[in-house]
Amino acid sequence: MVVLNNDYIFLPKTKKDDSRISSKDTDDTIRIQARKNVLLYIRNIFGEPICKDKENIVFKIIYTYEMEIKNTMYEVVFTIYNITRYSYLDICVRGKTTYQVVSALEYIHDKIIGSDIERDYIMIVSYDSVSEYYCNKAYPKLNKLERNLRKLLFNTYTVNFGVDYYQKTVSPDLQKKIKGVIQAKGNEEKKQIERLKKFFYSMEFSDIQALLFTKKWTTVEEESKAEFLSKHEKLTELSEEDIRTAFDTFSPKSDWERLFADKVDNSEIEKMIETVRSTRNDIAHCKFFYKEQYDTFNKAVTDLNHLILKAIQLTEEKDFVHKQAESFRIALAGIADTLAQFQKYIKDSISSSLQSFSLVMNEVRKSFDVNIGKMLSNIDFSRLATIEEDELNDENDEEDNEESPT
Repeated sequence: MVVLNNDYIFLPKTKKDDSRISSKDTDDTIRIQARKNVLLYIRNIFGEPICKDKENIVFKIIYTYEMEIKNTMYEVVFTIYNITRYSYLDICVRGKTTYQVVSALEYIHDKIIGSDIERDYIMIVSYDSVSEYYCNKAYPKLNKLERNLRKLLFNTYTVNFGVDYYQKTVSPDLQKKIKGVIQAKGNEEKKQIERLKKFFYSMEFSDIQALLFTKKWTTVEEESKAEFLSKHEKLTELSEEDIRTAFDTFSPKSDWERLFADKVDNSEIEKMIETVRSTRNDIAHCKFFYKEQYDTFNKAVTDLNHLILKAIQLTEEKDFVHKQAESFRIALAGIADTLAQFQKYIKDSISSSLQSFSLVMNEVRKSFDVNIGKMLSNIDFSRLATIEEDELNDENDEEDNEESPT
């Protein structure tokens, strides 16, 4: 058996009664207006109860009903406390399921609102089980959505901007606000680490909305724009196509256009986020939140959560791969540069060595040529010829001597 309750306070309305104002009364004199008793209103709306109980307390009365609401029977107990001129009404409903009891409380609430009781009383809902029920249904979905949204933000911003993810994208004013919320302590390094961990957790939903959909230039885009303008001081000299390309490139964009539009192709995305934002405060702070609001919120949050999960998946499948490939290309380019520098160094070294060797050999050759020349210049070639003739004559004599008999 499920038991839920709605509680109300009825404050009597007042009005000025000119016929009873004395000469001593001021313009602010208030007179109590004659009105029906709250109990009478209850009986007029729901009929006579099956049981009345005063519990021996003069200012407390209990009415018990058995009500058939949408073909289901409920036990409904109205407890009224009449304190001075104020009435406190507690409505307790018993039923089989929470949904059925909430439906019964909604029916009873609508019947009370539909009467003319607010002609005589200011009605305050002091406890609202209906709103509690729908807030409890909505909050887990809101909780899941915000956590998924933060994951998407962290993934996308860090993979694109690294450790400077919020400094390069978030406006200085918003950065200052979020830093104040985080209240990081310690030295500057510890503060920075704390901010990197908690930045998106410390933003209000409206801050996230502004971050995603406010058109602006990032620091990098500002630098690129300034560089372009410095190179093209006379824009009139550019072709129409160049100007159009520059306009598209350097027009301020929202972060949603810049980082997420290629992942979430839905023109209703901003409207969905606004629907969630406008009801989020009621859910988070346990305010009035009824079926119609819940149905609108539920559709928006379900559709939005589906899109965000899809964006997370595409970020991990597309952006992560693209960034890794880019990193790999940079690494290969670095290796290629290093190899090119090394090859150049080897080539330069060999070339230098060869040049040195060539110089040395040239010097050796020159020295050799000079020394040989000196040596040749000191030789008496006429003397050498005489010596050779004498040696030849000696050899002939020796041959003759060997042939003659002794």
